[in-house]
Amino acid sequence: MIYLLRHGETVWNRADRRQGRRDSPLTLLGIAQARAVGGLLGELLMDSRPPIHSSPLGRAWQTTVIVAEVLGRDSDEIVTDERLAEISYGEWEGLTSAEISRAEADYYERRTADRWTIPPRGGESFVDLQVRLAPWLAAQDLARDIVVIGHAALNRALVGLIARLGPGAALALPEDQLSIYRLSDGFYDIVGPAELEP
Repeated sequence: MIYLLRHGETVWNRADRRQGRRDSPLTLLGIAQARAVGGLLGELLMDSRPPIHSSPLGRAWQTTVIVAEVLGRDSDEIVTDERLAEISYGEWEGLTSAEISRAEADYYERRTADRWTIPPRGGESFVDLQVRLAPWLAAQDLARDIVVIGHAALNRALVGLIARLGPGAALALPEDQLSIYRLSDGFYDIVGPAELEP
């Protein structure tokens, strides 16, 4: 079973800026979210020590290190893989929705209407993302537990592949930073949200 988490809130998340392959650090809330979801994961895993996989991007790595620490694991146990990186937003990375819409309203409107197959300008579509993810997924043994820390679009694409969801259902999945997807062949559920410490 895959336990799939999203990285904590970042500075650009808060500002509604597209991150894609670019990065911004976790906010204080994002750090607290990583600790809280790490605690929830610890409750689900009990005493087991499954492999921990992470996107190589800084925000996911920062989150994964915090989660590993909560689980009593060392950061050198974390496995990163380029195929787990977030979808590329191409020329739109670093821009807000309003800035993109002003710069190229027609293309932005087309992409908004069909986010699954139309990529951001110079970036990846969800179809491209699933093609990138498929070989990584094929190499995993879903009969064993594995922890994965990813991103909003990446997680939707991965849940869609494993649970065999259509584009509409995959795009409608929540982007919660305090919940955990549990995934096995043809199945998913969501555990959480974790409670933030006061």
